[in-house]
Amino acid sequence: MSGKRSRRRPPQKRPPTQERTSTPAPVSEPEPRRPFGGALFGRSDPSLPSIPRSIGQGVLAIITTPALVAIAIVVPFLAWIVLVALGFEGSPARLVDVLALPPISTYFDLGTGASLAGLGTGFLVFTGVAIVVRGLITALLTGWIVEAVEDRRVSRYGLYRGVAAIPTVLLVQVASFSLIVLGNLIFPALGPGIGFLAFVAALVGGLFFLGFAPAAAVRQGRPATDTIRRSARAAMLPGTRQLMLCALYFFIALPVVVGFAPGGKEVTANPQLSTWIAALLVNVLHLAFMATFAYRWIAIEPIVPEEPVRLRRTQAPPPAARKRR
Repeated sequence: MSGKRSRRRPPQKRPPTQERTSTPAPVSEPEPRRPFGGALFGRSDPSLPSIPRSIGQGVLAIITTPALVAIAIVVPFLAWIVLVALGFEGSPARLVDVLALPPISTYFDLGTGASLAGLGTGFLVFTGVAIVVRGLITALLTGWIVEAVEDRRVSRYGLYRGVAAIPTVLLVQVASFSLIVLGNLIFPALGPGIGFLAFVAALVGGLFFLGFAPAAAVRQGRPATDTIRRSARAAMLPGTRQLMLCALYFFIALPVVVGFAPGGKEVTANPQLSTWIAALLVNVLHLAFMATFAYRWIAIEPIVPEEPVRLRRTQAPPPAARKRR
């Protein structure tokens, strides 16, 4: 052996292995979940008109437009003359809901038709005619009311816009009629207490989803089915307090107004002066609520989504790469 020590090369240090990691794609933070019923009972959005302001603007639009106040006088009077000519025998207190919003107005028509013709062929004929006539009147009225909310005046242009809304309003009337008929067939099976509450909830729900449709049809002129879908989307927007407004109107239009109307238990063809005054004031209030819905639709129209809002699935970040051994 050689005396020289064998020189061994020191082991070369390998550079540390770089772990291959894939850069995760930026993940957007998930949108905060809205609590159940947030669209119905959530906090009021300060950017949207409050219920008192909306009602105030609706009342102002009606009382500052003499033509609309005249309609609130003439239409109940003509309706009573037609009903008496057809042989109606009942309380003139019904006049307080002649210009009510559907489905409350539809409920009024069904009760009047049952009193006139009973539940038979005559009832169906009267209901069909009432749906068409009320649809025409409501569409033309909405055209004028939207114009009054926009410009504080009415003209032939408002009537032209109302004519364009007739298909939508007729569809709203048919939907209200179907809702009431189905409610009378289904809800009695739940018992007198729960069935009555379910029927009331159905009427409020019908106004909730359909309340914006006439004004939306006047303003946008879209097909009837599309307009009704947009009305429902607008009602479901968080912060509108639309359900509260609908419940308030329903409470005023049926139990309060009908229960305290003068001559409510009187059956006569010649209503008292107090009955006519009450009918005038309440029908002006109905038009004011119609203007309230129009005012609120104009306020939220720009933010109503074109398509139904879908929940986005949040993507989980990719798993960490395994280290090489």
